[in-house]
Amino acid sequence: MRFGILKVAAESGDDENKKRRPVAEPLGQEHFHQIEERLQFTFTDKAWLERALTHRSVHARGAKNDYERLEFLGDAVFDLAVAHLLLDRHPEAREGELSKMRAALVNTTSLAEIARELGLGKFIRLSRGELASGGADRPSILADVLEAVLGALYREGGYEIARQCVERLLGERLVTVTPRDPKTELQEALHATGSEAPVYRLECVEGPEHQPVFVSLVEVDGQVVGRGRGPTKKASQQAAAEEALLHLKPGDDIDAKFLVAPEPVVETSDQGASEE
Repeated sequence: MRFGILKVAAESGDDENKKRRPVAEPLGQEHFHQIEERLQFTFTDKAWLERALTHRSVHARGAKNDYERLEFLGDAVFDLAVAHLLLDRHPEAREGELSKMRAALVNTTSLAEIARELGLGKFIRLSRGELASGGADRPSILADVLEAVLGALYREGGYEIARQCVERLLGERLVTVTPRDPKTELQEALHATGSEAPVYRLECVEGPEHQPVFVSLVEVDGQVVGRGRGPTKKASQQAAAEEALLHLKPGDDIDAKFLVAPEPVVETSDQGASEE
């Protein structure tokens, strides 16, 4: 597992708790105005929005009334809109920098975060099994639904309306995003030398429940090469990758730099005394 035993143990406990909780039914069309207010767009045909909120698990195999086709469209619209907006806000940025900034804004983690801000989870139509397993708050489903909603909005309102919506949803992120992505940089550095891809795992979660601090490790071939802290798992992983990069210098041999034997244990005076 990606996050090791600690993660597995936590998830098994979560699963037990989920089984005990009653499963809430998703909100229906009479509540769609809540989404429309947040999007600042009113759908003439609510069927578009209903389809964007419907997971394929609801329908029989072969049915086309789920969000996947709208997600396909929304994914392209999101990429185009973000590229358009980044060009306007970062006129000095080069193509490679713009690509990295777009990747930092358009990914499962960031899209799921926006979907949560919109409160989309409580509207998603899922099968009983998906609902019971926490599918309404699963990052991959939330990100897909957000893209599907944007695809639906594009079908009704056109590109300019969709671009304005993306601009509002991203807000200050469009200005504060940077082209640096430590996780990508570390992976590229390792790939260039033929090393294995880095593996991230959650070491622990510190702090109070309402303000957790995640601590993640990054490993290369089983060797811990960085540790990082952050308010989210993604932020802690980026910090861990940044620490690993700080150990590298141009021209370094990755294996020689990272894959070294453990440091010898220095005997204390107490240990020496006991041996005598």
